[in-house]
Amino acid sequence: MISFYHKRTQIKKEKELYEAKIEFFTNVTHEIRTPLTLIKGPVENLLEKTAEVPDIKPDVVTLERNTNRLIALITQILDFRQTETRGFSLTFSEVRIDKLLQEEFENFVPPATKKKLQYRLELPDLPITAWADEEALRKILSNLLSNAVKYAGTTATVILHPLSPEDLNFTIEVRNDGHLVSPEMREKIFEPFYRMKETSRQTGSGIGLSIARSLAELHQGYLYRIHRATE
Repeated sequence: MISFYHKRTQIKKEKELYEAKIEFFTNVTHEIRTPLTLIKGPVENLLEKTAEVPDIKPDVVTLERNTNRLIALITQILDFRQTETRGFSLTFSEVRIDKLLQEEFENFVPPATKKKLQYRLELPDLPITAWADEEALRKILSNLLSNAVKYAGTTATVILHPLSPEDLNFTIEVRNDGHLVSPEMREKIFEPFYRMKETSRQTGSGIGLSIARSLAELHQGYLYRIHRATE
């Protein structure tokens, strides 16, 4: 009985710590979002003036890039909070999955090129459509493709598998040749704030995969990690 009570108390403390961490992130995010939005406008104005003062362009481009990066991180934290509380509202419409995947794939061509990756997209011959929330799908794909490129060694491949007549669901496979995830870690990587020690030096919040899985589940889908001998 003592052991059981100790374990229950420990679980309760861990839950309280987790909720406190989420609450802290949310509060800080709300505090940062307004001044950051006010910074973005003047930075964009400065960028339009760089032709008149070429010397300032590198600094202004750096300002814009990092401002956009912070805004993206803030959006990700708010999305995470919404998915945790199941407050994320989905709006379903007919979406061309192959077209959407092509667009998101192209967004990561620049970083893939910078890393000199073999970055490939495989699409089926026939278009694939589905009833889904387009913005939520973009968030899922953005997180998956970002990780694929960020943690790749030399290659990253994205595959939209063709549908057979009896298929009710479509499948998107994202793979790279980065660090292998051991079987015992395949679920851990979807936990909020979890970072593998092999990739801990890479920038990131540790919540992207958790958001992606939550949004997939809201679509009655599933996000999982598999191991392939060819990885």
